[in-house]
Amino acid sequence: MIKRNKNIKGESAARRMAVLSAILLAGAAATCCGLAISVGALRDVWREQFGVRDTRIDVVVSSSGNIVQPDVITIHFGLTNGANLATIPFKELRASLMKRIPNIRNLKIERRLPRRVTIDVEERVPAVRIAPPKGKSDSGRVADFDGVVFRYFNSDPMPIIRESAEHSASPGERLAGNAAAALQLIKFLADAADAKGESSEPELADMRVLEIDTSKRDYLFVTFSDYSTAEIAWDRMGEGTERSSASLKRQLVHLAQAMAAHLTPRTTRWIATDFGPGGRVSAMDPSRAGGH
Repeated sequence: MIKRNKNIKGESAARRMAVLSAILLAGAAATCCGLAISVGALRDVWREQFGVRDTRIDVVVSSSGNIVQPDVITIHFGLTNGANLATIPFKELRASLMKRIPNIRNLKIERRLPRRVTIDVEERVPAVRIAPPKGKSDSGRVADFDGVVFRYFNSDPMPIIRESAEHSASPGERLAGNAAAALQLIKFLADAADAKGESSEPELADMRVLEIDTSKRDYLFVTFSDYSTAEIAWDRMGEGTERSSASLKRQLVHLAQAMAAHLTPRTTRWIATDFGPGGRVSAMDPSRAGGH
C-alpha cells in the first residue's frame, strides 16, 4: 500500500508540472502574439508618414525626351494618391519597365523622406535608322550609339543601316555583326565631324554617311552624302576595340585622301578593303561592278 501511495503522489506531481508548463507556454505564446501585434501596429503607424497625399507635389517625373510620358511612369510604379512609398518595390519595377520600354536608357529614382519621390527618365537618342535589305528606309526602328534598337517614328534625317536578310534586330536588342560595324563607322565619322576623340582628323570632317548596306560578309557597302560609294573593311570590324578603331581610322583617312584628289568621277566606286600593312585604296567604274 505504501508503494502505491508513492506512485500516486508522483503522478500527481507530474500532472501539476505538465499543467504548469502548458500555462507557461500559453503565456509565452500570448506574449509573443501581443508583441507581434504591437510591432505590426507600430510599423503601420510608422509607414503612414510615407503615404502619397498629393501627386502634384509628392511625385515629380521628368524626361530628357518626349516619347516616354510621365503618366506611363506613375501608372507603372503605382504612384497615385494613397500609395505608400515604403511598400513599392522600386528596384524590381524599374528593371521591368526598362525591359518593356527600350527607349529608356536610364531611370534614376530618388526618394526624399517622408513622402516625396522624383524620377528622372533618360531617353535614348536615335542615331541611325534600321531598315530591311530592300524597300522603305523608315521602318520605325532606330538605334542609338549604344547599339540598342527601339521604336521611334518621324525622326529627323539620319544615316540608314540596311540589315542583311539573315539578321534583323528587334526593339530591345543590340545590333550585331556587320550592323554593329556599320554603327561603329557612323559614330567614328560623327565624332570626327565634332572634332572629338582620336578620330578628329581633318580629312574625315566632311565625310557624311547616307546609307550602309551590311549584306556582304566581308565588307560594308557605304553610300556617302555626295552619292559616292565605297566598299570598306577593316581589322576586327564591329569590335570597338583600340585595334579595331585604329584600323578603321586608317582606312577612312586613306579613302578620304583618295576621294579628295578628284582624279575620278564622283560616281566611282571606291575599294578600301585591304587593311593589311601598306593597304591601298583603289577605284572601280560602277558600270563594271555589277551588283554589290
